[in-house]
This record gives sequence, structure tokens and C-alpha cells, in this order.
Amino acid sequence: MRTRTMRSAAVALGACVAIGLTGGCEWTDTTAQGTATEQETLPPDTDKARSKEQADDFRAWVDAHGTKEQKKAASRVRRVIGEWDDKTGNAYVSTDINGGTTPVKDPMATARALAAAFDDWKDSKEGYVSVYDVFGNALVTNETF
Repeated sequence: MRTRTMRSAAVALGACVAIGLTGGCEWTDTTAQGTATEQETLPPDTDKARSKEQADDFRAWVDAHGTKEQKKAASRVRRVIGEWDDKTGNAYVSTDINGGTTPVKDPMATARALAAAFDDWKDSKEGYVSVYDVFGNALVTNETF
């Protein structure tokens, strides 16, 4: 998809230059907001206070409304990075899976429980959540919420 977009941009830019309409041509980003991007590693946390607060809010919601499995999994959440609203967004859940003080018997089941809990907590028309282990490696990517 990225290659196709870059080729289209190159063709459009080439057409503008060939025709001599450089004054009337402009770059337009056609990537939809909230579009899922394959994020194999945890993105940088640019606002640690906010991501910790979002993690606290998520754990509190799961403690009050989640299933038994979700409550157990939520104790593994360290940070929730990202921006989202009721229409779009991407959330990245950082956990201590595969490296916490107590081992996780089934890391993938725990990650899936967290993605399901996030889906229950937040609802967005085009939102995606990904869950990462303690080393920042993706366990679950681009689950719709």
C-alpha cells in the first residue's frame, strides 16, 4: 500500500512538472486518520505522564467492568500510548508480559484479553489497539476497537 501511494505521488508530481503547472500543484496526504499501521515494536512514549494516566484509567475501568481474565491481564498494563477519539485513533498498550515479576502462563491469551478489554473500554469507528510485551515486541496488532 505504501509503495502504491508513493508511486501515485511520484506520477502526480511528475505530471505537474511535465505540464509546467508547478504553481498549481500541491502535496496532499491521503492517508486516513486512524488507519491501522503495522507497528511491530512499541512506538516511543513522548508523554510518559499521560500514558501512565491512561493506563491507570484503563486498569480502573477493567477492575470495575472487565471479566475475570481481563482483570488479571490488566494488572500487566504499564502504559497506554496513543491518541484516539470516538471516530479514529491508534492505541499502543505496553505491558510487563514476558518479563514481569511473575511469569504469564499464556502471553498471547493475556494480550488478546487486553485487546478485548480495550475494545470494551473505548469504542471508535476506525480505532486500532496493539499490545506489546516488556521488550516492546508486538503480541497483538491492529485489533479494531
